[in-house]
Amino acid sequence: MSKILTIDYETSDSRVNFGQVLQAGIVISDDKLNIQSRHELRCRLKPTVIPSIGACLVHKIPVNILKNSNKSHYEMVLEHYNLIKDNTPSVVMGFNQVAFDIEFYRRMLYKSLIPDVYQTNTNGNRHLDILNVSRAAKFADNDSIQTILNEKNRDSFKLADLSTANKINNGTSHDAITDCLNSIDLARIIFKKTNHIWNDALLLTTKKDTENFILKNKIYTSLEYFYGNTHPFLCHHILFHPQYQWSINWDMKVDPEIYLKMDRQTLSKALESSPKIIRTVKCNKSLVLLNPDYAMKTQKYSEIGLEEIHRRVKILDNNPQFIELIGSILSDKAQQKMSMDQTELLFEETIYFGGFAKEKDKSLMKKFHQVEWKEKVNLIDKFSEERFQYFAKCLIYEESPESLPKSIFNEINRSFAQRLLSKNKEKWETIPSFYSEVDTLRELKYQDDEEMLELIEQYNQYVMDIESKLESA
Repeated sequence: MSKILTIDYETSDSRVNFGQVLQAGIVISDDKLNIQSRHELRCRLKPTVIPSIGACLVHKIPVNILKNSNKSHYEMVLEHYNLIKDNTPSVVMGFNQVAFDIEFYRRMLYKSLIPDVYQTNTNGNRHLDILNVSRAAKFADNDSIQTILNEKNRDSFKLADLSTANKINNGTSHDAITDCLNSIDLARIIFKKTNHIWNDALLLTTKKDTENFILKNKIYTSLEYFYGNTHPFLCHHILFHPQYQWSINWDMKVDPEIYLKMDRQTLSKALESSPKIIRTVKCNKSLVLLNPDYAMKTQKYSEIGLEEIHRRVKILDNNPQFIELIGSILSDKAQQKMSMDQTELLFEETIYFGGFAKEKDKSLMKKFHQVEWKEKVNLIDKFSEERFQYFAKCLIYEESPESLPKSIFNEINRSFAQRLLSKNKEKWETIPSFYSEVDTLRELKYQDDEEMLELIEQYNQYVMDIESKLESA
């Protein structure tokens, strides 16, 4: 069986396109979750990034580490990449990792000119998200894991709260290694108490395996989480989305017969109305899909009965033109949405829009990592795409600014000065937005907390130092 790599990050910001990882935890275990090694990677804050004070007050990474850590961000990225490469194939596990950590990691690679941005789910590597597995385990067996109630009187699935409820304590939360160890301990409880859920989750750790499960099972249970609760849906797959390749499913509590003769416009409105008649399953999101019995035990499906549900499945299977019409409507909606978003993307936002690097550029990227900084400068113009030229300039600016010709240094320096000093509401943290948040926290939240005020002041002084350098750009 594969090794399991549990990953967790502490970051400068929650915005994946513009923030950066400051601390990475990678814990390697066997398939029974016995730990083999631990790896903590830390790095300095890039000169092109302003941290969010909210994130800083969660991870509390000391300012001297942000300034003086012995590794740069680029060096940490290369070490991280090689660590996963040396342990491929593995199950790459984390808590809420598919929506957050993996997205951060892909951009770390992308902006560092490493073309293998899908490293964690290619070459035999697979994704397992413990948040999804925890919710499924709790749904399948309420006693499998303990939860505490949040302020809305609902089960909290925050890792810190799940750790408290299940008496897991590996140190202070929001430290990357601690959160890895807490995730592993939570996984061990699920592995022991609801082993069938654990095994079901492991069967669906790739997009292909999830698609095969959906195609193989005429009906199955999909779990969705909203309004603080887990909701089971009895689904029947009808098509893959023409643009996004998501699985589009008919909700079996809805009789399809009344929709068959609708014209395009009426059906389009019906697809948008609430409650929804179709459910979307994103096959690449490390979901836990279950057998149909789980949904059938709930009142909304048990009242209908299995015989009627199979009749509805047959109606859908016997009306391919109806399914084609749904596909066409969904395709039009997707194209309309894409054309409406006319915002020009910055290079940092193009990971899913620019396509894969050409072979020539991949070859140049490999060479870029092998040569000295002065020689890297000579490779900038050889990249065929402007986005890769830009990332090359940024990397040299961040890592070895003295290696850049003055014209390129000034170009990048002014660009980031303009970006970080902006007084507008931006997609990234700016110096004015940082100060504004600091003022609010000082006056309204921590006015009587000397320890937090001291920490805020340290981060504030750090950003003031960055500001003084940028203002002369």
